[in-house]
Amino acid sequence: MEQQWRRQAGLRKRRHCVMRYDTDATKPLETVTVGIPEGLMFFEQKTLWKNFFERLGCRVMCSGRTTRDILNSGISLCCNETCLPVKAFAGHALSLCGKADYIFIPRCASVCPHEKSCPKFCGLPDEMRISLKGRADIISADIDYNRDPQKTRKSLASLSGRLGIPCKAAELVFNGCVKPGLTADISPNASGSMRLGVPVIAVLGHPYIIFDSLLSMGLIDKLRNAGYCVLTPYDVRRSVRRKYAGRFLSTSFFETGLDIVGGAKALYGLPQLAGMVYISPFSCGVDSVVMELTERIIMRGPRHIPLLKLTVDEHSGEAGFNTRIEAFLDMISGARRESV
Repeated sequence: MEQQWRRQAGLRKRRHCVMRYDTDATKPLETVTVGIPEGLMFFEQKTLWKNFFERLGCRVMCSGRTTRDILNSGISLCCNETCLPVKAFAGHALSLCGKADYIFIPRCASVCPHEKSCPKFCGLPDEMRISLKGRADIISADIDYNRDPQKTRKSLASLSGRLGIPCKAAELVFNGCVKPGLTADISPNASGSMRLGVPVIAVLGHPYIIFDSLLSMGLIDKLRNAGYCVLTPYDVRRSVRRKYAGRFLSTSFFETGLDIVGGAKALYGLPQLAGMVYISPFSCGVDSVVMELTERIIMRGPRHIPLLKLTVDEHSGEAGFNTRIEAFLDMISGARRESV
């Protein structure tokens, strides 16, 4: 209660004062701490929003990597039908309660025309408000460049009012450091590089699964330790992913679906490609479509590449997971020996 009273008093004080700002930053009279849960869209957007709030004079606190305690706490907050990444996100949000004045969760419906974000992103702020049951003050921003670009401007006005920051400053900083990064050609998760003579395994899936070492059970590290070069769709430039996505660009399709399908097609053309691994959370609606399209890419192509499909949820055991990976790698190494 004392923390909430101080925060409200600080906001009233800022609203009655004239604050100076420029195109680079706004300095509130009292520093507000904004928490960012490191899950879902923040695997691609964390740096953008972190810079946004810091340039507005706020202090940013991130929840860190997913741990078993974070995941378990998120599972306890959500219903059984909720997918694994959302349960993990709820745990990250809960870990910030009491540590930050506000928790920022954007309503990310679309980052560009003719593309849609995963449906669960649209209702995420509301779902977290219900799950956290008043434990935290959640602020949001609406991103929908497919249907209503003006919605972002309106939501920034509401966001800046909650923080006691001039709306014009929030718009300037958003247009300068967030908006261009939402459709950046190079992903912040691009890290793979090919080496001469080293076989490549493509790991496909959503970034918040394949780059979360707990949810993916360290899949990328296990493949690299086995002597393979690992590439993901996010090692391919966004413009190239969209080029290979082809006919899906003419209709409103899922953004991550375009990333995975376009990335899979681009990686399929690599001569060093030895196999593909598609890891998906249980009951993912987007993956139910995209995984089928990925299979068709391989089946209709000039060469057949081994494809391993992995499904994970909170009940998945690492022993069975490792067994499937080992069998897959044995199959790849056997096929390589026969081709020599």
